[in-house]
Amino acid sequence: MTARVLSIANCKGGTGKTTSAVNIAAELGARGYRVLVIDLDPQGHAGLGFGVSARLGSSNAHAPLLRPQAGFDGAAQATEEDNVAVIPADRSFDGQLGHGDVRCLATALAPLRRSHDLVLFDVPPSAAALTVCALMASDGVVIPTTLDPLGLEGVRQFARSYHDTMLRFRAAPLGLAIAPMRIDLRTNVERETLGTLRTAFGPGQMVRGVRTDVTVSEAFARRQPVRRYRAGARAAEDFFGLADDLVQRFGIECTADYAEPSYGRQEGFSRGVSWR
Repeated sequence: MTARVLSIANCKGGTGKTTSAVNIAAELGARGYRVLVIDLDPQGHAGLGFGVSARLGSSNAHAPLLRPQAGFDGAAQATEEDNVAVIPADRSFDGQLGHGDVRCLATALAPLRRSHDLVLFDVPPSAAALTVCALMASDGVVIPTTLDPLGLEGVRQFARSYHDTMLRFRAAPLGLAIAPMRIDLRTNVERETLGTLRTAFGPGQMVRGVRTDVTVSEAFARRQPVRRYRAGARAAEDFFGLADDLVQRFGIECTADYAEPSYGRQEGFSRGVSWR
């Protein structure tokens, strides 16, 4: 069995891509899934979310994008989260590819797929060539979005770009999963935007999202996933439900025996709230 590979991407910045990558990885790692996060954003925030940065002189997430035939040898670093490793970003990467091979990430990743159950690419916004390379290596795409007009337009723009990419390179269509972030359905704008997403993309493309919770930013500031920082937070509950949906949506299989996270058995703790 080889890993499922998912890109977490959106044309718009500030939609929760990195926090999604960090917290989905930590949640599934706690269940026994072997997870690898590849930080393609030069800001390096996915690595920082686990307290990890690239080691001087070592390989990193951008090496295959800069040098033909470069791989990920020795690039993965262990984290404090069970079963989660990170390939950190090259924070000097300027977005320019060093060659024209759009399948370079797929080639570099191939040797690692059998030693993991899930690989997550944290894809930066506004980096078209890099995004294409990530899509060519992926089995599916998770699109985090805010529930506002700009967030809606970002999803529409990414979906158009995604379909154009699949046609251009004659690639098999990937599965899409739209995950609302920072949800507060007390506002008319958010309720209307959620309804528009359901109508435009269909309820089958929607997965559970994450409610507004200051714990997310507090945890990130401490270089920890939410489940480690405050396991009883509603964001931890929501990432639990989102992880469940992604496992089902993309058929992610665990090679280890499933172990229910301890906080998931606490009294009154549900498995997330459905926003579909």
